[in-house]
Amino acid sequence: MKKQAILMVSDDFLPNVGGIAAHVLEISRALTKLGNRVVVLTKIYDPEKKYPELEIYDDIEVIRIRTSNYKKLRALEFIIKGKAKIKKLLGLEQFDVIHSHKLITDSMITKVPFSGLKIFTNHSSTFLNWYENNEMRKIHFLLQHYQGNISPSDELHTKIQTIFPEVPSVNISNGVDAEKFKPSELLRAETRIALGYGEQDQVVMVARRLEAKNGVRYFVEAIPDMVAQNPHVQCLIVGNGSERTYIENFIQKHHLQNHVTLRTNIHNQEMPSYFNAADLVVLPSLMEATSIAGLEAMACAKPLLGTRVGGIPEIIEAGRTGELIDAKSSEAIAAGVELMLADKQRLVAYGLAAREAVLNHFSWEQIARKTVRFYEVCQSQLGAPNEASKAR
Repeated sequence: MKKQAILMVSDDFLPNVGGIAAHVLEISRALTKLGNRVVVLTKIYDPEKKYPELEIYDDIEVIRIRTSNYKKLRALEFIIKGKAKIKKLLGLEQFDVIHSHKLITDSMITKVPFSGLKIFTNHSSTFLNWYENNEMRKIHFLLQHYQGNISPSDELHTKIQTIFPEVPSVNISNGVDAEKFKPSELLRAETRIALGYGEQDQVVMVARRLEAKNGVRYFVEAIPDMVAQNPHVQCLIVGNGSERTYIENFIQKHHLQNHVTLRTNIHNQEMPSYFNAADLVVLPSLMEATSIAGLEAMACAKPLLGTRVGGIPEIIEAGRTGELIDAKSSEAIAAGVELMLADKQRLVAYGLAAREAVLNHFSWEQIARKTVRFYEVCQSQLGAPNEASKAR
């Protein structure tokens, strides 16, 4: 494979937590380990200036655009300042690829003259909403300048290929760091003690942003039935978001405080401890690409109960690594949890198979190699020279 100089653009990156921030970090790390040069351009709201504007992080050059106190203006600030920064970078250095990840901000920023390859990875639930509502003009306006599209689920891949049939497109799943996320009896014991769980408790975990599209509300509404069926159930919710108040009020209204633990503002490096503490991890999403949280749980040898939406059926092999249920149904969640917790030996077997699936199919090195091969396919179709390679 040719060595590429890649400008990775994402308005979602460290210190943010969440799927896209984690994806951009891990794919950048993996690409760098393969010998490619990666520069990440991102934005940050950092009034205390804890993070430098320029930093070398795991051999990745990170350039941060500072934004102001006005939350509603931060995206616009990033578009204006980010576009100017890209133009400056392109005047100083040779890049082979500009690779962006956020549907609106990143696509606006990357509308600049560039003789190399522009790639878009489509993580977006907004894209799916626009597609379902036939708002194709918005999608065309934002994405028409890309020369290759990567999608982390078959659903996203099929839909973007329908809109841009002449543009190369590929389905490359998200990945997971299987050395960071792995089974640990020590972490399990320590975390369960810290959270106050007993030996008989069966811990059912959700690790999602508390937003409507992630379906956590349906999980919470299933808890009364879970507890009624199995008094040893303990529900661990790790995440934060706009539905947090609703969730807290529901827990209080139904007197579930002794069966629910809510942890917010947890950093990604803490997540292996929480996954190891769980017995079962639930993905209650209403729409999804390839769930990074799901892959992280699988890497920790945890079985999954997930909805039949987006890329979730692509990571859960029903009857082997977990089970699939209908979306938007608290009843289906409660029944699925009861069924899976009833057979502890099967839970363990599902977890071991989940870990094996991660090692075989979802390592970041594999994802990075597939990504570089796709760059090369697109470059060959464009006849684009590999400028960084020529410069070296």
